[in-house]
Amino acid sequence: MLMRRYWQPVALSEELTADKPLPVTLLGEELILFRCDGGKPALIGRYCAHQGVDMIYGRVEEDGLRCMYHGWLFDNCGEVIVRGGWVEAGEKRMAVGQPAYPCEDVDGVIVTYMGSESPPPLPDYELIGKPTKILRDENYLQGIFQADESSPEGAMFVLANLVTVPDPSSGAESRTRWRVPVDDNSHLEFVFRCVGQPSPTRGEPLEAAREILLKAVAAIADSAIHAGTAG
Repeated sequence: MLMRRYWQPVALSEELTADKPLPVTLLGEELILFRCDGGKPALIGRYCAHQGVDMIYGRVEEDGLRCMYHGWLFDNCGEVIVRGGWVEAGEKRMAVGQPAYPCEDVDGVIVTYMGSESPPPLPDYELIGKPTKILRDENYLQGIFQADESSPEGAMFVLANLVTVPDPSSGAESRTRWRVPVDDNSHLEFVFRCVGQPSPTRGEPLEAAREILLKAVAAIADSAIHAGTAG
């Protein structure tokens, strides 16, 4: 729940072609990426809401992704597009429960917002060079805490899964490691150089990560308990 309150990287831009969907798993959800509306990335549930067919076999069209089993066409909001002379105004979009999340293509990385509320503004940063993506066979917290043992001077814990390390040769540049959980046992590590802070906050020293995360989890749990009591 904590990480769903922030934009998260989901894939490298170069991985997603214009004519083929890309399966991804993020925060325990199986999803499918595709490009429509002139190349804009879209992210919806991987399995068709009609018969549960894997949309990895879907056909990418200008308006969305078409399931090849019964021909349902899903737009970037996860809604089914129905067309025909019998449809009022010639077209109708039906929400059928397909999950969908907003996406943006930012300097070589596709980012998404998986929260239930309106997404916040995109982080204000400028990527330098080509970002990389690595699949790690460990929980993302293991990666953060292991980095703490050998992190250079000035490493900052910025978000629940993001660490920045300033470049000593340039006060404006930093190296960012963004660890996004796939599930409880693996995560994707996105590494890139950037100018500016990838967060509205300046962050805290990396060794404070454990304490900050525990406080954040406790606050979310307390909020959920109070919401349940009020209901």
